[in-house]
Amino acid sequence: MLTRTIGRLAGSAVIALVLASGPAVAEPEIKELALGFGLDLPFAPHIVAIEKGWFADAGFTDVSTKTFTAGALAGEALVAGEIHLWTPGNLPPISMVHNGIPVVILGTNSVNTDLEKLVVRNDANVKEPEDLYNIKIGLLQGSTSGAMLGGIIEHYGLDASRIQSVNLAPPEALASMASNETQALLIWEPWPFRALSEIDSSVVHSGRTSFFESNKGETVQVSNNRSMFVASQEFVRDNPQTVQAMMEVLVRAQKFVADTANRAEVIELFSKFQNQPVEMNDALFDNNYVFNPVFDDAYIADMEAISAFLASSGRINDEMPVLEYTYTGPIGSIDASLVEVTGAWAP
Repeated sequence: MLTRTIGRLAGSAVIALVLASGPAVAEPEIKELALGFGLDLPFAPHIVAIEKGWFADAGFTDVSTKTFTAGALAGEALVAGEIHLWTPGNLPPISMVHNGIPVVILGTNSVNTDLEKLVVRNDANVKEPEDLYNIKIGLLQGSTSGAMLGGIIEHYGLDASRIQSVNLAPPEALASMASNETQALLIWEPWPFRALSEIDSSVVHSGRTSFFESNKGETVQVSNNRSMFVASQEFVRDNPQTVQAMMEVLVRAQKFVADTANRAEVIELFSKFQNQPVEMNDALFDNNYVFNPVFDDAYIADMEAISAFLASSGRINDEMPVLEYTYTGPIGSIDASLVEVTGAWAP
């Protein structure tokens, strides 16, 4: 596990400064905040908030970020209190809730329609969906990438038993594809970008667009991936002011990132923080990320689609209504218009 500490942020301040137009809340109970982190652009709001000092303005004296090699490890760290906020795709928290792990969803960080891509070596000659039977696909099982593969199988009427998937973390999937041990990867950015840059390969499907020869360019949604704000139920119950302050900061940052006038600054801050090429992130920023914490019917539809996939694959039983593990209170107090459907969970 890699841990990065983002310096000591200067003192506390009046929470009303967090949002110029937002409501004032009390000082957070926890001043040292730990965030579960990743390498991809959905973490732009978190990074903007850190780099612009908005967490410090909200009364947090320290913000640390922790990156995990597997979602299961991050989930364990969340429940153990080692991190306070986790921002995974929507599949892991749905799976956790259905398996009795007490987590709650506080909002959508971003809708990631095209975050994940199926990239295949050109010498594998994958032209049509049935050609997938002839290759091995590297992906991280238990992630939203597995759900996207399930979406491809379902939409094109493929035989799931003939699809060969290999459980690999993103760096290993890239290396395996480069050595031709596997011929494809299905993973989120920036790994597809790297595969396309380093290996003679092509995208054959994104989360919403087909590049198979028979329906090239056709809109085919096979992904319901959302990047979620997730916390442990215990943390939310014990630290209401911390949760409110944290969400105030993140909603402010989402609005900043979503404003196209701030694109260059966002990419610069993100790239510097992650030590990544600006040129890469400039290209990836056009992947249809929608930074908006709104709770609406589309939120329910995406969550239900992932739940249905998990149920069909035997990983969960007795699908729970999504609003039972959704807490809309903090978002609603920031901006009531962001809550079109009300969560049933409460501290």
